[in-house]
Amino acid sequence: MCSYEIPRALLFSEPPVCNEPMDVAFLVDASGSVGAANFDKQKEFIKAVARTLGLRSGLARAGSLVYSDMATVQQSFKNCNGTSSVMEAVDRIPYYGRTTRIDRALSLANTELFSPTGGVRSYVANTLVLLTDGRQTPAPDSISMERAVKPLKDKKVARIALGIGNQISPAELSRVVDGEDDIVTVDSFDDLYSSSYLVSKKLCARAGENFCSKKGILLK
Repeated sequence: MCSYEIPRALLFSEPPVCNEPMDVAFLVDASGSVGAANFDKQKEFIKAVARTLGLRSGLARAGSLVYSDMATVQQSFKNCNGTSSVMEAVDRIPYYGRTTRIDRALSLANTELFSPTGGVRSYVANTLVLLTDGRQTPAPDSISMERAVKPLKDKKVARIALGIGNQISPAELSRVVDGEDDIVTVDSFDDLYSSSYLVSKKLCARAGENFCSKKGILLK
């Protein structure tokens, strides 16, 4: 599977503004390979994307979790109260600096974000954005990507995988998403912020498709 290469013309473009209703969760990589400085670049990327969403009006809501050898919810959808609350929650995301348990991030997103516990709205587009600079760390209790992602697929949660650097596994990312259009790669953390244009565009397109789909159902 080929990942999507970001056109150079888009790398320095302003992200679009989207007013589609959606609940979006960011899964932030806090593994040791990231490093503290690059971890902060992930935060800036998330805030850049969040600023393009309809957070102030309440049309859009953003949640977040951080993962390394464990996964922890930073902000649930029910605790999202506009742009400021999202920015403050992102700034408080802790850096762990240990292993990379993508399976735990996906499992926790399912049970604690895209669930009644997390306050998700099932009638709007539900999407997660997985950020990673590596691949799953093998462990006796780890589960496959297919198994970890299945409950999210069953709930029709769209998944976008954002791979950073040259240590990612395209094959592993392909098992997280539905198709190659849902994979975005950048060469380094220095390119991450400018990729917010493409990710924002994908989020908005998914939300628009969801609205049209549900509108069609209501009209039948």
